[in-house]
Amino acid sequence: MRPLLLLSTCFLVTAAVCAEVGVPESESPGSNAPSASSTSLPSPTSPSTNSLLSPVSGCWSSPRNPSTGPVSWAEVTAALGLVDPLLGIHGHAAAWGDVNGDGWADLFVGTFADRPEQEYQKRSASGPSPDRFFWGGPEGFTLDSSFPEMRGRSSGAVFVDLDSDGSRELVVARNEDEDETVGTSILDPESDGWRQVELPVDIGARALGVLDADGDGLLDLFITEDRWSGGSSRLLRNRGELEFVDVTERSGLPSDIHGLGVATADLNGDGTPDLFLSGSNRLFVNSGGSFREVASTVFEWEYFGEEDDVAGVAVADLNRDRRPDLVLGQHFNSTVEDDRRVPVRLYLNLGGEGDQLEFADVTDEAGLIGLATKAPHVEIVDIDNDSWPDIVTSASAGRGSLPAVFMHQGVTNGVPRFQAPSGLGSEQYWVTGGAADVDQDGRQDLFLVEWEPSLPSLLLLNTTEGGHWLSVGAAEPEWGPGTVVDVYEEGSAGNPEALVGSRHIMVATGYAAGIQPVAHFGLGDRDAVDVVITTPVDESQVLTNVAADQHIELGGCP
Repeated sequence: MRPLLLLSTCFLVTAAVCAEVGVPESESPGSNAPSASSTSLPSPTSPSTNSLLSPVSGCWSSPRNPSTGPVSWAEVTAALGLVDPLLGIHGHAAAWGDVNGDGWADLFVGTFADRPEQEYQKRSASGPSPDRFFWGGPEGFTLDSSFPEMRGRSSGAVFVDLDSDGSRELVVARNEDEDETVGTSILDPESDGWRQVELPVDIGARALGVLDADGDGLLDLFITEDRWSGGSSRLLRNRGELEFVDVTERSGLPSDIHGLGVATADLNGDGTPDLFLSGSNRLFVNSGGSFREVASTVFEWEYFGEEDDVAGVAVADLNRDRRPDLVLGQHFNSTVEDDRRVPVRLYLNLGGEGDQLEFADVTDEAGLIGLATKAPHVEIVDIDNDSWPDIVTSASAGRGSLPAVFMHQGVTNGVPRFQAPSGLGSEQYWVTGGAADVDQDGRQDLFLVEWEPSLPSLLLLNTTEGGHWLSVGAAEPEWGPGTVVDVYEEGSAGNPEALVGSRHIMVATGYAAGIQPVAHFGLGDRDAVDVVITTPVDESQVLTNVAADQHIELGGCP
């Protein structure tokens, strides 16, 4: 393997005091052409912290010269240490998160380790491997040998600070194991190892949602159960100190909602996080911790076989109206068995108060064509930093070698339009994945989780020549899930006509994937923008003349 990549050096960016983040001094990034044995990432700089009403700090920068080029990737899985430790796995979950606060993304990979041993004996593996946790750093990824050896069906994961102690815990959802049921649990990193805390649920868990459902300042958990295990998804209220209680019934949620994915975002604009379950495709709006179902037939799908399911769900504003839209992935066996062509589907948020919220299926109009394989994971990411968010799927393009990414081409008559990738048609797909800026160069990289033990999972560094960028990190719970970050043309904060992008801070997306609480924006040729930050308690802060090409943190740098 020979990754063709220029890696940028990170530079210190100082945030201006008051409501303004200044333009960093111009510097030229250092670069090198790494080999498979010498690939390393740039060293982070010492952060600078300033006191604001909500402290905002510029943490690191990677200057870019805006240009337009095709999407390109450098495959660096082995070079950064993620091949041998992931031998012998049926990969099923992945989560990014900065656990130790050093500024680098750490990685959890969950597996289904309950199959016959011979299934895992591929590529020199002797048998099934347990779940894996890796510390991220400038030299790549290091396996944590102290991580508990868990062998079950780890079906989803997120990193999030649930006890407000400033460090992030790992929550792992586990599906039913035919031999031994391993419960959904929290793993709390401590100085002498990982403490494991079991959650009060006994279900065939799948996806994890994180939200402050009742507005008490503590982040709650929503755990989906699939249709094969009973379809009894549960809402757990956070009582502090990593103690949770089941409040599903008292919150007005029915006991029969199943799902393979869940979205937690304020979809109707009333300041409270709502729930959408992909699989059953049911939408529930929230009012102070009490949920009501939205009656709608728009989310109905056509099924062709018993093993066809709607899988993951991603949320973001795709047409610049500040309403979060929904993209749903598919886990349709019919794509392979019956040669069906099934797209991932796009639902535009048309607005509406309370449970009168409306969506429109614009899949065909948007250019999301049918796929010849499964695409369970979906994620909304601006891959080329042109200021239009793209749709990443875990189906394959490039004749099976690359993820299928539908590139945003702008909006026509209120509908976003996408260009399909070339090389569709292979049966190859990945179970899940997740985007993160692994090398701190301002471009979103991808990790793709492989199910088949005979094939490696893939870490792809984004080498696309694109535009300027800005990323905004948010330390939970104060500025975590539920915070909305809006970016406007410089000097036009709050003007709807000048909106560049709107993102909700989340820690989970798609299918079985955890992501960092970071809102990433491509800015195209804009070298400065205004930023409006709205917290879950509806407090807003305006940052003016924010320089492009930097990562800033609400609450201070890690």
